[in-house]
Amino acid sequence: MIDLLQVTALNIKTHIGVHAWEQKILQTVVLDIEIKLNISDCNDKLENTIDYFKLCESVTNHVASNSYTLIETLAEDVAKFIKNEFNLTEITISVSKPNAIKNAGNIKVTIIR
Repeated sequence: MIDLLQVTALNIKTHIGVHAWEQKILQTVVLDIEIKLNISDCNDKLENTIDYFKLCESVTNHVASNSYTLIETLAEDVAKFIKNEFNLTEITISVSKPNAIKNAGNIKVTIIR
């Protein structure tokens, strides 16, 4: 059985962009995180699952304390970070930069690692 833990629309401010001026300001990126796990044996105990508060807090701190040129690089970095931090074999990460293009509602990449 495969269950999913999904964190959607995790808003984080960080330095991101290809232009020098973008690296001088904080911009919002939006992360969606999807983790496959088996929660049938959770038994209503936090230690038998993933602490999503800790997940969100650690990802927010990690992204906020780094700078990136591309959302693709950010996605790859976050996937590696979460896999190492929570001992996971597979994760899906989507990173959006909603204000990247003036006449586009959103720019988004999704990776599965």
